[in-house]
Amino acid sequence: MTVDCDNRGLSVAQQWLDAANPTHPSLLDTQHRVAQLYNTRNVPAVFWIDEERRIMRANDPIYAQRRNRETGEVTIRNDYLNAVRDWVAHGPASVFVQQHDAMPALYVPTPADALAQAHFRLATFLEQQGHGEEAVAHFKQAHDLRPENWNYRRQAYSLVDAQAHYGTTMAEVMRDPSSPPFYPPFELPTPP
Repeated sequence: MTVDCDNRGLSVAQQWLDAANPTHPSLLDTQHRVAQLYNTRNVPAVFWIDEERRIMRANDPIYAQRRNRETGEVTIRNDYLNAVRDWVAHGPASVFVQQHDAMPALYVPTPADALAQAHFRLATFLEQQGHGEEAVAHFKQAHDLRPENWNYRRQAYSLVDAQAHYGTTMAEVMRDPSSPPFYPPFELPTPP
């Protein structure tokens, strides 16, 4: 299952759904509830959930397949796909299943998290109601409180001219050495 978190709705998400042509359920979350509940900080965020609804891996920042927009070259993460296959074959005994204490925490907000989330939700509400200018100040508050949450920036910068409203662009923030990592380091365990 895939979930697109975008408050702009189906009119924006449809082009990506059409391009992907998924054969699995694809949902749209205009309220960003999934990102909040699962404590995601960027996309993609991949979770392995078994038939018993248990999370077996959490918040992997991974593309199984990625296309370079400039060259059209496609890169396949065979190591990750093989890890998924191993999990399917061996279930909880797979070496790639994360132990519960090694998983990133699900949403247990600190006061700063809760305040950042409140600013973000107010900003998205204002933007959805046609008050984009008023939304910018709340997006900025969310960014200041939780700079590591790239979902906040992705959403905010996609709604307005980021250079005019934020004095920067997503690409510039990503390259800024003082910015939190865009994707945390990711390594799979070495199979025995």
